[in-house]
Amino acid sequence: MLIRRLKDEGVTQPFYIIGHRGAPALAPENTLPSFARAIVERVDGIELDVHKIDRHLVVIHDRSVDRTSNGTGALHELSFEALRQLDFGNGATIPTLVEVIETTPSSILINVELKGQHTGQAVAQLLSHYPTHRFMVSSFDRREIVHFTKEFGTQSNTEVALLGVRLTAKLMDEARQLDVKTLNVSTKFLKAKQLSLALQNGFRINVYTVNDVTRARQLRDVGVAGVFTDDPAELKVLQDE
Repeated sequence: MLIRRLKDEGVTQPFYIIGHRGAPALAPENTLPSFARAIVERVDGIELDVHKIDRHLVVIHDRSVDRTSNGTGALHELSFEALRQLDFGNGATIPTLVEVIETTPSSILINVELKGQHTGQAVAQLLSHYPTHRFMVSSFDRREIVHFTKEFGTQSNTEVALLGVRLTAKLMDEARQLDVKTLNVSTKFLKAKQLSLALQNGFRINVYTVNDVTRARQLRDVGVAGVFTDDPAELKVLQDE
């Protein structure tokens, strides 16, 4: 029904394809080559995760380096210099958020997920130096969202998103309390009724992680704002529709 109404009313909305940690199906996740490959595959945005190590904002998802590098150990037990010596795949080093921003065209949305502690304020201070770039800042950690918004304020080039696994009434209530209009939720647990309610209440919904073009097309047609994908090459066909 929602698909038909959107089509009948001629409603057209931007639909973003966002490279989840770059293009991990094609290059090592959260590395500069991965982000570059995602851009080659014509993504509208890239997503990355940040932790704070020795005053540096480093781009990595896990709390250890075991899975994604040739090293071992907890992330916060390693110095920035030690992290930079590790191989994160095909010779790639762990990038800083500054390096990602400065090698990404300003036309590409950069979704910064506040993954580690004490990242909210630090990211806010950094992003204020890049007014011509477009950002989305997201987190499962409500405290980091509060720290970010308190430091950053409201700027037109940056939106804030609340991360959740399920799209629930509770998540929407939390978003309202934080004055957040965008929700990033999992495709695995997404229900049509919940999605319809969220859209009717004016929320922008992004869905992760979608690697199937049929699923992405379905979500686009019911009004989802964007999808995160591990394989931008697979979803590239949507850019021509």
